[in-house]
Amino acid sequence: MFTFSSVFASGFPGKTYYTKTNIWYEKTNDILSTNYHRGNILPIGTKVIIHSIEDRKIHFTPVGSGEMFTIINHKKTSIISTDRLFNRYFSTEEVKPGDGDYYQATEADLENIKKGVIAVGMSKKAVIMAYGYPPAHKTPRLSSDIWYYWYARLHKVNVYFKKDKVFKIETIGPAPYPGILRSDVDETGGTKKDKIKEKKLKIEENYEDEL
Repeated sequence: MFTFSSVFASGFPGKTYYTKTNIWYEKTNDILSTNYHRGNILPIGTKVIIHSIEDRKIHFTPVGSGEMFTIINHKKTSIISTDRLFNRYFSTEEVKPGDGDYYQATEADLENIKKGVIAVGMSKKAVIMAYGYPPAHKTPRLSSDIWYYWYARLHKVNVYFKKDKVFKIETIGPAPYPGILRSDVDETGGTKKDKIKEKKLKIEENYEDEL
């Protein structure tokens, strides 16, 4: 089962937490739960001050930065509550050597997590620490063997798992012709290009956070 020990934020303002995954952002005041992978990375283990959780928004400041960050639980792409979203990304427990999922990862996984990349052979836990959670509207169950991520609206990344390990990574981006997408598949180091049709996942009411 994939769980992180975490307690939902209460008694604001000013409570200290730590990020449990890398958090990607272009604008600090507009970090969508859709989790687009472009811009900058707030690293896993960053110490933050939580200010408030209200109106589908989580407001926090990384210690030492003085800049307000806001994660928005996006209505169109999220089927989970804001408190569950909070518990995915923040913990009262510090990320430190010799303790927790981060330091139980392999050396290769740790390097990929620091860089914010996904590679063949990574575990599901390592992928989440590197990339954050896949948008819930397309990956309603983390036990699925395919996770769907986005760089942008028409630029996607499909991650395929076998026995809890990544075995194929497919990036899908706009091709030169309107209405057609280009697929690049990275499987054990190889690359091929092809046209694909993306399957639509049925949104399930009972969202599963655990593996």
